[in-house]
Amino acid sequence: MSEYIEIKGLENFFKACDKLIDMDKHGQSIMAGAGESIRNSIIDSFKNERSIFNGKWQSLKPATIKQKIKDGKNKGILKRDGDLSNALNWQSEPTKSGVEVFNNIQTKNGFKYGYVHQWGNRKRKIPQRAFLPIDNNKILHPSIRSVIYKDTKDFIVKIVKK
Repeated sequence: MSEYIEIKGLENFFKACDKLIDMDKHGQSIMAGAGESIRNSIIDSFKNERSIFNGKWQSLKPATIKQKIKDGKNKGILKRDGDLSNALNWQSEPTKSGVEVFNNIQTKNGFKYGYVHQWGNRKRKIPQRAFLPIDNNKILHPSIRSVIYKDTKDFIVKIVKK
């Protein structure tokens, strides 16, 4: 299991941008904007307990809710301790050629549990509760791509006008 998921769907767009402006000079700013768009989508998924692709996450089982109440934990979906859903734990690190959006939350033994919730696990009876704006082929959701396209085009227009 990889710790990183490479998102697809923007490669050709950014290659085209490189023909219009100096991506060595402006790439990091563009990638910072792309990273924030992805980060905002993730935060929105947790806030609304829904996937950008297929709506509301599967409800918690009554026994799970009961245990959370007994333990004094948050009753929200994927919000037990609040680590995975906390917007402050989601970070974006841009470079001139890419951006990493991540949350390094893990169990004591190093298991990064966000991954299993993104894809689900039938063997362990953990339903998929996708929060990343990518499909099963790791392609970025069209609405997020559109935001990134628009923001990048606006940025390029500003650069070209200078």
